Amino acid sequence: LNIISLSALSLAIGMVVDDSIVVLENISTHIERGSNPRQSAIFATKEVMTSVIASCLTMLSVFIPLTMISGLSGVLFKQLGWIVAIIMVMSATAALTLIPMMSSKLLKLDQKKGKLYTLFFTPVEKALSALNNGYARLLSWAVHHRKSVIGIVVALFAGVVIFLAPAIKSEFFPSMDNARLSVTAELPVGTRQGITREVALRINDELYDKYPEIKYVTYTLGQAADDNIIGNMSDNGAHIISYTISLVGKEERDRGQTEIAELVRQDLATYAELADYEVSAGLMGVGGEASVDIEIYGFDFNVTDRIAADVAGHLQESPYCSQVTVSRGDYIPEIQVDFDREKLALHGLNVTTAAGYLRNSVNGSVASYYREDGEEYDIRVRLAPEYRETIESIENITVYDAFGKGVRIRDLGTVVEEMTPPTIERKNRERVITVTGIVSQDAALSDLVGDVQQFMPQIEMPQNVTWQIAGSFEDQQDTFSDIATLLVLIIILIYIVMASQFESMVDPFVIMLALPFAFIGVVLGLSITGTPLGLMGMIGILIIVGVVAKNGIVLIDYIRLCREKGMGIINAVVTAGKSRLRPVLMTTLTTVLGMLPMALGNGEGAEMWNAMGITVAWGVSIGTLVTLVLVPVIYCIFAGRGVKRQRRENAKMEVLEILATD
Repeated sequence: LNIISLSALSLAIGMVVDDSIVVLENISTHIERGSNPRQSAIFATKEVMTSVIASCLTMLSVFIPLTMISGLSGVLFKQLGWIVAIIMVMSATAALTLIPMMSSKLLKLDQKKGKLYTLFFTPVEKALSALNNGYARLLSWAVHHRKSVIGIVVALFAGVVIFLAPAIKSEFFPSMDNARLSVTAELPVGTRQGITREVALRINDELYDKYPEIKYVTYTLGQAADDNIIGNMSDNGAHIISYTISLVGKEERDRGQTEIAELVRQDLATYAELADYEVSAGLMGVGGEASVDIEIYGFDFNVTDRIAADVAGHLQESPYCSQVTVSRGDYIPEIQVDFDREKLALHGLNVTTAAGYLRNSVNGSVASYYREDGEEYDIRVRLAPEYRETIESIENITVYDAFGKGVRIRDLGTVVEEMTPPTIERKNRERVITVTGIVSQDAALSDLVGDVQQFMPQIEMPQNVTWQIAGSFEDQQDTFSDIATLLVLIIILIYIVMASQFESMVDPFVIMLALPFAFIGVVLGLSITGTPLGLMGMIGILIIVGVVAKNGIVLIDYIRLCREKGMGIINAVVTAGKSRLRPVLMTTLTTVLGMLPMALGNGEGAEMWNAMGITVAWGVSIGTLVTLVLVPVIYCIFAGRGVKRQRRENAKMEVLEILATD
């Protein structure tokens, strides 16, 4: 049980009652017409059984493929897919078995209404009756003015896509406020640890004084010991300070962690002692601050360092970037010994032997062990600091040959001091340096990526140097591509399910034609709320496809039922629309109301689900309104053509029969 599974339950709450609503509403309608409750339960359930089963299979077509996504998205949404899929199966089962049984026992036609019932429900019934009649008039007008309806909807869709969709920003994953900051401050290389400690205390005191939101601050500094594996996994040294800042809960403060991180960056910029600093809001990876990594590939350190500095300068000038870091840190001084193989041979030595003497003199070797109270400590023997920390002292280190004769290092080679990079990173077997830009508080990932794509082509690159955008943007592109493929697969599966249930290739196609217009609501919702489209929003779009298709199934199935009873096309469409309006609106409202806590939540971790809630709530609302008008109109167009084609075929058959009799 975790946040994903709990959110899956929250997501399913709105949809779990949809099938029961359709069945119960149809049973109630039959009872109100005077039928026996038992007979009503049987016949009403039989009428909508096809649509309930098709709706359930449609939602399974949406959520089961979510369990097959690979990578990070698969880890996040496998539980979501399975939980909602199982819940939908149980919902359909209960709607077709438990609801009819309970309705036959508990429901009855009660002509006498109490005063309390009359007081509260009479206005509601009048409003619903007015809504039904108004919708019937609208639908009657729409099916008689099909070209006008199609033109209006297409124009609305085109306007939204052309004018609003390009303005929607995009991101990979929303940044979540988990009340934690990480700060790394670096003084110039070679700074004594005492000076570093003084600066660390000053920063610590200023943090407590300026930010009442801080719960506690911990920091470390200094060089990690050789046996400290965890400490050596991160940058450390006498000049590096690492802070971990814990904030009070989100509901206890007015400022978000991203805003506080921006202010901390401004404070650290005033410290002249700091050579570099980095502030990270939240945890690393999913839920942390969005970043754009620009990877520069090249063998020559000087060339790639120059290009990386140029890129970092452009990023610092960008209004969408709050912090810039370069993966290759400041070069550090290093004493290098270049042995002369001829001189080594004259003294009967080789590189391995000479290097071993030098290493033991500088780093030391374990000569023995000290044991106390069950603990064992290494006794390491090496030269005193004054005999191993300068070029002159290194040159005077003695190496002994096989005969015990001592030879100084300066007689075996050259000792020089060089500046070397602290790390050499490689990717795809090439040297790489990465410039990382953190997306600022009021910007989205797409803003900074667009800025990078504008200035990078202007930077002069040698032929043997290449670059690419990585980081969150690379993850976003891979994930969006997978979800787009999944969307196509889901639409195909939904079509197959509906074709098998309706035993028709045309009726499912009518519903499929209405699906793109549901994205009008998605674009409107994201534009009005200013929410970027990210991974959670894309998952919301998949859900919208299933819900809108399910509403279309309920409508088309009843239209087919009315036509089987002998009604004409237009009469069947208007009658079915009026009859199915309430269950469609009720199922839509339950889904939307179930999404509202996700869309409006502001607690810790709520940012993860806000985009999905907004996308589904707006998409389903607008998509249902469009479906209620557009699906009947499209059905009339296709059904009318089918009737005309059937009449022509019948006329031909009659002519052939007349000719045959003559």
